[in-house]
Amino acid sequence: MVSPLEKNKTKPQPDASADAEAWQSVLELCGDEIRKGIRPPKNKHALEQQVAARSYTIKQAAKLVGVDGETLRTATQELALDSFLDPRGKLRFPARTFQPTVADPDLREMIAGYARLRPADLRGVLAVDQRTLNNRIRQAGLSPKRIVWRDARGLWDLPHTFAEYSQLLDENGKKPSADKGKGKKRRGGRHRKRRQRQARSKLRNRLIDAFPNWRNAWRDQQQLYLHIGEPNSGKTHDALQALKSAGSGWYLAPLRLLAYEIFDRLNAEGVACNLLTGEEVIRVEGATITAATIEMFSAHDSGECVIIDEAQMLADADRGWAWTRALMECAAPEMHIIGPPTARKLIEVLAAAAELPCELVEHERLAPIAVAERHFTLETLPPATILVAFSRRNVLDLKMTLERMGRAVSVVYGSLPPEVRRRQADRFAEGETEICIATDAVGMGLNLPADVVCFYETEKYDGKNDRRLHPAEVHQIGGRAGRYGIREAGLIAATTKADMDIIRELYAQQPPELSYARVAPTVDDLTLIPGSLAEQLTRWAELQSIPDELRAIITTADMDERIELAKMLTDDEIQRLGLARALQLVNAPTRKSTRAYWLDCAYMIIEGYQMPLPPAAPVPIQDGGDLDATEACIACADVYLWLSQRKEFADFGEAHHQVREERREWSLSIDQALLLNLNTARRCRICRARLPSRHRYRICEDCFKRRRIRAA
Repeated sequence: MVSPLEKNKTKPQPDASADAEAWQSVLELCGDEIRKGIRPPKNKHALEQQVAARSYTIKQAAKLVGVDGETLRTATQELALDSFLDPRGKLRFPARTFQPTVADPDLREMIAGYARLRPADLRGVLAVDQRTLNNRIRQAGLSPKRIVWRDARGLWDLPHTFAEYSQLLDENGKKPSADKGKGKKRRGGRHRKRRQRQARSKLRNRLIDAFPNWRNAWRDQQQLYLHIGEPNSGKTHDALQALKSAGSGWYLAPLRLLAYEIFDRLNAEGVACNLLTGEEVIRVEGATITAATIEMFSAHDSGECVIIDEAQMLADADRGWAWTRALMECAAPEMHIIGPPTARKLIEVLAAAAELPCELVEHERLAPIAVAERHFTLETLPPATILVAFSRRNVLDLKMTLERMGRAVSVVYGSLPPEVRRRQADRFAEGETEICIATDAVGMGLNLPADVVCFYETEKYDGKNDRRLHPAEVHQIGGRAGRYGIREAGLIAATTKADMDIIRELYAQQPPELSYARVAPTVDDLTLIPGSLAEQLTRWAELQSIPDELRAIITTADMDERIELAKMLTDDEIQRLGLARALQLVNAPTRKSTRAYWLDCAYMIIEGYQMPLPPAAPVPIQDGGDLDATEACIACADVYLWLSQRKEFADFGEAHHQVREERREWSLSIDQALLLNLNTARRCRICRARLPSRHRYRICEDCFKRRRIRAA
């Protein structure tokens, strides 16, 4: 029998020399200056203690500046503050550079400029109600959800320093001392909690009772064909042949761009087809088929055949509910669902739950695909290559870099208007350009035949965090490689050896199957829930009121954006709209940059006036700033057109023809600017020098060094 002592002897011990070497290396980053109020450690060999004495943790540093840790972390990234990670993974700031920074009021205020302000705090300091604050925020052109100190200081009689604002906040936020009975149990506390649990359970049961029954009477007359295969395997082609043979029905797509493509394709083949998107309707005489974005689908008028494309979107947190509704409520005798292998099991389980007969149709890739043996550099990229980056900034930087090398380039990214994306893609497909630089928008809905898909980066920001790509993303995007009948095989590659190894590893992995389809609340659901619209949406999401037999495959949609829009409206305004119209209003396709404009439209609708026209775009587009502004104006135009196409708000959007024409002109100006090698270089916010590709910060190295010298 082995004793505990002997076990400890055999247990591998940490490498003390390596640990000491790591601490020694960061000690050199700290310098010799000791933090104020701290005595230097007596033991010179206690390296970890030496580092702690010569640097600040983020909590200590934030307290010194007078901000919270998140503010300091953001400022560190944006201002390139001198910092490092110690061997334990803690972010630290050397005392030799941080103490002079804190001593400089201007630098301290610059850091505080990134502090986020809570609307409740602003209401208290300004002594105004939410409606007045919303008006002030809107007039200042700020985002109601993200107000930072640098944008608000000096406005509305606020002080000009964050320290003064914090003092006002402390004075306003003083709370009376707790009464002597604090800590004692209140009578009836347990009874109240029990009543709350009972009320919650009762409400949840009522919502479950209201959940739709998908086992409709016409199921025995329906047939679902599930087309499963990788990209470029002919799934859409086969499904469209069935739709044309049926003579009536719908093609449902996730993007306007894809709906446009099928609309043009069918009409070019002599099959009359309408177009229906959230922003536009084109009626073609005699058409009994409609190409539409999926949210526009009318289940009660399904026709003879319905195609639901990109079925993996069932699991999308924000929009998946539209795929679930289309699949489970469609009344067409023939349904064709198109998706990757990861969607197969979920769709088959959903079909079984609805008692919908399902036949699997498997498709093989028409052109084989392989991972390249070695990476490509930007200089050696072959023609007919899609170069993938995951931010608009990197796409535009790469565009300039490659054009300076003499390459003809197209670009495709998410905020680019669909018409422009299509023109850019067409130039690449027709050989007018040899490289298409694209974000992951290229992975869905674009006909982009390419020989090579090359990843410029293998990490992306997913709205919350920077993370490594998932295997499914590499398969979906990389699957665009390969031109059937033109090349023997498509290639997936990267631009560095390290990224090449990552892509090879991810492509070799089998992507996980989809777990859940999404559902969204109806007006009937919300009428069962007390409170404001924002509270109703929040409560609905929290209750997860899904019948037990469906909980393994169904979950609720992400309500965050709708909740944020609902919070911008008062209870009185929602009452004047009515719940159904209010819910439709917060369903508008907004983003952070368009919320203020959406609120302007909402106020006009509530008051019975015409919606304001979108802000005018700069014409012509001369630089990257003009491009940003034009894209923002087009996003506002999309909000106007979406609202004007809803029957509830059509009377308030009489200028929709004018807005559509202006939007078309702005889109053409973007396409023309991109065609003319527009200078989109990112520049230092201080000296306006061009920032290098992949530079993480908004100021250049020279400006950062000059700032450090001044601080010292």
